[in-house]
Amino acid sequence: MTASLTEVTADGLAHRFRLASDTLVVVFSQVRVPAGKFGLERLFAGTTHSLLLVNEPVNGWYRGREAAIDGLIGEAASAAGAARLVFYGSSMGAFAAAAAAARHPKAELYAFAPDFRIGEPGSQSAAAGLVAGPDEADLGRLFAAPRQGKARVIVPLYDPYDAGVGARLAARPLAEAVELVPLRSSHEVHDHLYSLNVIRKVVATFRRDIAAEAAARGLLVRPVDWPAHARLAAARVAFDAGATIDPDALLGLLPEVNPGLTLLAAEAAERTGTIGRAAALLAGLDAAITADRVLSGLAKRYLKDVPRRRIRLLNDMGDVAEARRIAAEAAARFPTDEGFAALAKGSG
Repeated sequence: MTASLTEVTADGLAHRFRLASDTLVVVFSQVRVPAGKFGLERLFAGTTHSLLLVNEPVNGWYRGREAAIDGLIGEAASAAGAARLVFYGSSMGAFAAAAAAARHPKAELYAFAPDFRIGEPGSQSAAAGLVAGPDEADLGRLFAAPRQGKARVIVPLYDPYDAGVGARLAARPLAEAVELVPLRSSHEVHDHLYSLNVIRKVVATFRRDIAAEAAARGLLVRPVDWPAHARLAAARVAFDAGATIDPDALLGLLPEVNPGLTLLAAEAAERTGTIGRAAALLAGLDAAITADRVLSGLAKRYLKDVPRRRIRLLNDMGDVAEARRIAAEAAARFPTDEGFAALAKGSG
């Protein structure tokens, strides 16, 4: 295996290898990383590990690539004389990392917001157009077998689907080495942790406890009412399938502010025709985000969705002046987003 050069296998799986130490970190790219690029490459550029970057530019969740992936891992591990293996990935890359860890039980795992099963309703892979196969492996199966390497599954509780993944795993008989790390975060949890300098501390040596680092920032949630989060996930799936849901019943699921729950409640109110109620829920959520250190630190692309929804609803209600005021506030909060500035002027 040649170091520092991008290579492509016969089936289009791209990889790049860097030889540095006997710790080999295998990083699986997330979705929409174009050919010739690798997800999280800059994050690991300054680390002292041997590094194997893997990407599947066709965004197929690495389905059917197991043999090719294991071949690359074997070559890289041999070249590095690897005494320690770490598999790492977010979203699409997280599921690939988890699947690889099931085949390599001595490896350590960091899986950020993986799908439970490729192609199932509500999952990121389904949103990308994938459909579940008849014998599709799921995380419950992958994590049931005994393993020596610790597997850390980072569960963002502000995404209904991801919270449901955590709930399903919590209800399964998992291997002793599997740890769920439930956080006050959205599906963009990796970006969130990076912005708080948690990720850089963890990947520098992979000796720091990611749960402890997240706890120090106020993100860790323990204990978790997993049944309530399972009901939230089920409500999201039912709503997406066309069900009408009582927003007040939804809001009663959890005592604390959960943006994913509030966003769903606002959608449910809008579906019943109570647009004013939906707008009020979003206004309350926006205020809660501004006032809370953790909530205001969520990924910007997630936070921007709240004022965008408010602006749309206000325009639908005919309150154009208020919509422009909210757009102006959002433009001040997110000055690099030209869309809010245009909406504030009424040209969006």
